[in-house]
Order: sequence, then C-alpha cells, then structure tokens
Amino acid sequence: MIVVFGSPKGGVGKTTLIGNLTSLLLSRGRSVVVLRADKNEELADFFSRREEAGLPVCPLHSAWGDISGEMRRLQKITDVVLVDTAGHDSMEFRSALTAADVLLSPVRPSSQVEVDNMNKVNEVVRYVQAHENPSLKGYFLFNRCKPRATDAIELARSLSASPDYIPALRTWINQLDVFESAFNLGAGVHDVSSASSLSKARALIELLAEEIGL
Repeated sequence: MIVVFGSPKGGVGKTTLIGNLTSLLLSRGRSVVVLRADKNEELADFFSRREEAGLPVCPLHSAWGDISGEMRRLQKITDVVLVDTAGHDSMEFRSALTAADVLLSPVRPSSQVEVDNMNKVNEVVRYVQAHENPSLKGYFLFNRCKPRATDAIELARSLSASPDYIPALRTWINQLDVFESAFNLGAGVHDVSSASSLSKARALIELLAEEIGL
C-alpha cells in the first residue's frame, strides 16, 4: 500500500504524522519504507534522532522529479510505502498521486489559509482520479484540532454538503503536546512509555491507520 502525504502549504504536520504511523506499523511488525520527496531536512533529522535513540527504524529513501516509478519499485519490496511531499504544488506531488493508493492532505480547521488551500488539493486529486489513477482515494485529515473543535465540525458539515469535494476522514487528530515532544526525540507516540494524553494520542493514530486500511 502506498500512502502519500501532501498539501500546498508547509507546516501542516505531514512529517509528524508520518513519524507516528511509522512507529505504529513497526510496533506491529509491518515492513515500512518512507520515501522523502521534500528537500526539507526534518524527516531525515527525525530518522537520525530515532536511530541514535536505539528505536526501530525503517529504510528512508529520497527521490525527486517524477517519483512514481520509485514508488512502484518500493511497493514491491515492502508492506507499506509512506511518501512525504513538499508543502507546495510540485512535480513530486502530482506524479506521486498517479501511483498512490491513498492521499492524506492534513488541514488544521482553525487555519483559514489551510482551509482555503483545500480547493487546490481537491482540484488536483479530482483531475488525477479522472485521467490518471481512478483507484486513488483522496482524503482531508483534520489535524491539530482544538479541544472543542467547533471549527472542525463546521468544516466537516461543509464538506459533506459538497459531493464534488474529496471527503474528510472521520478520525481527527487533536493538538496534543505528546506528539511534538515524542517527535523531538525521534519517536512516535507508540515508542513512548509515559506522557500526558499518551493513551489518547495512541488511539488517534491507531484509528487513523485503521480508517485508511493500514
């Protein structure tokens, strides 16, 4: 299975989500490869910290330009390929969609900039589904949601009323300190033994994985 993470904006939490899904899958004995198609060094730094901490690691590959061929090659040698694309429209992002099973596009519902960018994501995904990869499943993922999440509720209602839009997942990832503190150590929440809201954070990542078929 190939899961691509993409957004027209940086800083939406793609790398942290990839780190946490990697941690979960490795803890379950799944084979994982992460493909880095973003020249930002955050993901490479995360994996370096992870290795230094003695935590389970998986291969980290890098590819640029049309990455669809590399994605298909990696798919043949592992259970799951997680693909990190840059926080802007790019050849890497568009070519990744032609080979992906799932696209996750994180959106913070409280950020109007991120909400506005949903139009761009939707346009690209619908084009790819119509012309290049009809089996692609595209989803918005509400990420870093505030506790009461009224903005997320309103956004979910708006999307459900618009059949032309790709759907939002039922799982919403809350803004929890443990995600950041674990990531800073090269860990996912499934590598951490104790922390505030740890059980809730683990449950959210597990629900996310289940909903997209991991």
